[in-house]
Amino acid sequence: MATTPLSPLVITLFILFSTSLSSHCFKITTQLIHRDSYFSPLYNTTATTADRAVRIIEATLARYGHLISSYDDDDSPLGVDIVAPGIWGIKFNIFYVNFSIGDPPVPQLALMDTGSDLLWVKCPPCSPCSTSSGATYFYSFNSKTYSPFPCTDDCEKCTGGWPWSPKHCKYKIDYAGGHSSEGVYATEQLTFQTSNNGFVTTIPKAFFGCSSKQSGPEGLDPHVNGVLGLMAGAGDPDFPDGQFPLVTRLGTSFSYCVGSLSDRYYPHNHLSFGDAIDLIGGSTPLYLEDGRYFVHLSGISLGGKMLDIKKEVFAKMALRKKIEMDSGSELFLLYIEAFEVLKAEIERLAFWELMTPVSSPPRPFELCYRGTVEKEARGFPAMGIRFVGGVELVVDRFGVFLQVKDDVFCLAIVRSKGVTIIGMMLQQGYNVGYDLKAMTVSFQKMDCQLLER
Repeated sequence: MATTPLSPLVITLFILFSTSLSSHCFKITTQLIHRDSYFSPLYNTTATTADRAVRIIEATLARYGHLISSYDDDDSPLGVDIVAPGIWGIKFNIFYVNFSIGDPPVPQLALMDTGSDLLWVKCPPCSPCSTSSGATYFYSFNSKTYSPFPCTDDCEKCTGGWPWSPKHCKYKIDYAGGHSSEGVYATEQLTFQTSNNGFVTTIPKAFFGCSSKQSGPEGLDPHVNGVLGLMAGAGDPDFPDGQFPLVTRLGTSFSYCVGSLSDRYYPHNHLSFGDAIDLIGGSTPLYLEDGRYFVHLSGISLGGKMLDIKKEVFAKMALRKKIEMDSGSELFLLYIEAFEVLKAEIERLAFWELMTPVSSPPRPFELCYRGTVEKEARGFPAMGIRFVGGVELVVDRFGVFLQVKDDVFCLAIVRSKGVTIIGMMLQQGYNVGYDLKAMTVSFQKMDCQLLER
């Protein structure tokens, strides 16, 4: 199986619309909880501004390393040694997800990964599985609805089995960074609870992996039960016949809305699935390749003024299919020829805003200033990222700069030799909708709280 980049997210799910999966009008809306949020089960009250900045930098560069591992050419950012450690470790997570599996339902805490297509959870006896972590494990033999796939002709691999037990269809998924999960394919019911703890929506016979072994340099955090893969498409060729990724089973659309990433008390981040979700705002063509989402850019502006970036630069980026929408990265990584023009204009505007530069910025940043984004950059103009078709992401100074210390902030844009990554700092404050039937992605600037009505 090909190496799959991991883009972790964890969520608490609640249903705004509850109906049978047989309906063509299905919608699940979930609440996204940021790793550094007060609402996160892993919230660290002692973490400093510098601690959070280091985590963002390490997570983005690790994610970058995963993404470029599928390219043949050298795409390392200039001046940065890319080390692609596993991002299962606690400090690399961005969001989390809660759901229940089985009958009776067992609560699970999983990484949500838009870069893989398999849902899997730890199934004891498994290695490693810590009983002291407080995690609730899924014991498949206790569930009334658990059904493993038998070993048939369409299985690539089968378990060894014993004389008194049947053989089952085996899986192994490899993630970049040397991590893997292996076990058996099965079906089981998933349960999502409503926001008012009332009605529940149950997905019967959901396809998943029952994992007996996980491995990697750092290992999966003991508080986390597995991975919820949300890659779209027909599914991995190793899947048994007739089985599809969860996101495909739930419909042809999904969207997410994220508020300020620096606001640890913002409770309205959302993720939605199903054909009944609202895809609002202007849209641009979306390109799907190996389960990853690509777009085309046409320009970048500052204060409403389009920068003098040659059209050939954007054409080159589009031709190489290296402009990715990525919910697993926070920073904006930009192709070097466009970056140089943008950096020069930001440097010029910062001079007129009387922002005091730092002489030796920490890698991978190239422009850093004394003070805070809130105060010293309060007059800095908005930046616009324009896509083919004219739709534009417009971000304020909190999407342009990152506070890295209490008295230092840096340009949150990193140069890249090849791939451009539209990270979550650019997407904050927007509802971003993916229409996998029309193959478009839409952007609507809004307060995510409006989605709760």
